[in-house]
This record gives sequence, C-alpha cells and structure tokens, in this order.
Amino acid sequence: MTGAAKDVELIDVSKAFGSTHAVKPLSLHVKAGEFLTLLGPSGCGKTTLLRLIAGLEQVTGGEIRVGGDDVTGEPPNRRDTSIMFQDYALFPHKTLIDNIAYGLKMRGMAKSERNRKAMSWLETIELAGFGQRLPHQLSGGQRQRVALARSLIVEPGVLLLDEPLGALDANLRRQMQHELRRVHKDVGLTFIYVTHDQEEALTMSDRVAVMRDGCIEQLGTSVDIYDQPETEFVARFIGLCNVIEAEVVASTKTEITCTADGLAPLALTPSPSHTLKTGDRISVALRPEAIQVRKTGAVPSQNGLRLRIEDVTFVGSTFKIKGASPSGQTLDVDVGRRELGPHLLEPGQEIIVEWDKSAANVLRRSSAHEGSP
Repeated sequence: MTGAAKDVELIDVSKAFGSTHAVKPLSLHVKAGEFLTLLGPSGCGKTTLLRLIAGLEQVTGGEIRVGGDDVTGEPPNRRDTSIMFQDYALFPHKTLIDNIAYGLKMRGMAKSERNRKAMSWLETIELAGFGQRLPHQLSGGQRQRVALARSLIVEPGVLLLDEPLGALDANLRRQMQHELRRVHKDVGLTFIYVTHDQEEALTMSDRVAVMRDGCIEQLGTSVDIYDQPETEFVARFIGLCNVIEAEVVASTKTEITCTADGLAPLALTPSPSHTLKTGDRISVALRPEAIQVRKTGAVPSQNGLRLRIEDVTFVGSTFKIKGASPSGQTLDVDVGRRELGPHLLEPGQEIIVEWDKSAANVLRRSSAHEGSP
C-alpha cells in the first residue's frame, strides 16, 4: 500500500535564527521502518528538527540524507517525506474520500485510481463505509485517522508527525496512541514523532531521543531511557526520580561505594561508561518504585535509611510517599498496596527503606552544556 521505508541520517545538523541556536550541531541516524520519537519540553528544538527534515526550514550547517540521498538543499516535495500536524487541516467541504485522495490528485493520478486507493485506506483506518461523509460528521479521533491516511496515501518513505495528538482529550489520546502504533506496524514506514508527553513517547516508540536546549541528551529504547537515565535532566524529565549527591570512597571492578548525607553507605554497580575514583563527586538516580519499604527492623548497612513520612498520596494500587531522614535527606518512594498488606501509611510514621545496588545508576554531566553525544 505504501512505498519503501527510508532511513534518515542527520550529520552535524544545526539551525540558528539570528543569534538563537535552536538546534546545535547534532548527528542522528533513524533506521528504515523505525518509530523514533523526539521528546522534550517546549523550546528544546524538537519541532525545528522535524521541520529541517521535512524541508520546511533550511539548515544553518550540516547534511540531511533520506534513503541515502543528500536532500539538504531540496524542497519538501523532493524529499520522500510527508508531514502530519496537530491541526487536522481537512477540507470541510470535501468528502473523506476526496480529503484522503487530495495528494494523489495534485500528482495527476486518475480519479478512479485515487478513489480506489482512498477506499483501501479507509479500510486500514477502520472507517470503511464513511467515504461520503464530511469531516464535521466525524469525531476528533476519526478526523485524526483521516489526516493520517491523507499523509500516508502519497506513499512517503518517511512520515513526520508534529504533536498530532495534542488537541485530543486524555482518553481519546490514549486510544489514538495505540491506533498510530498499529498503523505503523501495518504499513512498515519510518515514523519520526514529536511530543512533549513522556508517557506517549515511552508507549509508542522503538527509540526515544530526549532533547534539551537544541541537543540530544540521550537516545535509546523506552526501557533504557527510563531505567538507565544518563543525565539528571533525563532522570527528572522521564517520570519521578530521586537524584542523590554523593562522594566516591572506594571503587573496584564489581562495586562502587559512596557516601551521601543522611544515607547509609551507597553501593553501586559499575558502568563501563564511567571511570570513577576515590573523591569524585557524583549524582545518582534512583526511581521511587525501586525502593522497598519495611515498617520495622534494623536499618541496612548499605543502600537504606530510616524515613519519617511527611506526605502520603494514595493512587489506587500504589502509595506515593515523601519522607525525610533524621539529617534531612528526602526521598520519594512508591510502594504497592499489596506489599503493605492491611497496613496503612500516614504522615509522622517511621519506615525503613532499602534498595538493590543495581537499581541506582550514576549520571553524567548534561550534554546541553557540552555538545551532543
């Protein structure tokens, strides 16, 4: 139904608007058929990067390749890409068939053939039989699917999606996340997706590129990004995370030992990407759900402490706890209701918390201040 998926390669690509560097020199290779998400806060450069790939903006420096071809100076219609925006931009007076087939009409395809292709896409997006309806007769999610079909019917090697679900309510947004993922698997094209929604990125993507200040902070699978954040920015931007400042007191091939105010000695698993020595100051990331809770017993000799609960939020199957040690060290802790059994947690109670050394990882300095990795 579609053309062949193309890979996209950015080589030292940058973009400046006057003295503002929206995208600092970065390189990125998106594999053919991959679903890659550019994730980051407003102003981080993700939409500018998407527009550079589409040809809607011209690079200040660097090179863009699509399917191995240098398209850096080519206009949008010569790049084998199609872009889908947050605004559906459907023609209100045209039927769904005519909306979906519009790009084929602009390419001079005969009406009978473009209508046949449009009908096939209506089946793919599960709107068969809706071909003669007008956009105002559809729900928001249905209009979004029509906009997706219109982008794909021209058989691009790469589909670029700029926050296409941003205007939808929460329930419909979740439904369309699964819908987009299904269509991606069905058509097998390269999707490059822009969002500021962390859950959306983790749910949909093969890989995620977390951006900050025009740089890529970290690139990896959803699991890698969440479980092994490389910088404090990524650790805090992707979900809730404790960041602990510590000092290395011993380092071997199998274990790193650190001290941190208010905590028992920290034991960490060494990483090949870090070379640490005694006296180094480091930041350590620890997810709240990686911490276990006991109501009684001795404080562990490593990776644990006694906390006094300052606040408890009940969110169904989980208690979200904010606690402080006697020295003032605070930690966020998530504990499952089943783990506690019939016991309840309340502010003022004391608990013992502990974690495995593999649950914490050492963070590197942010690439936004060093250049892209």
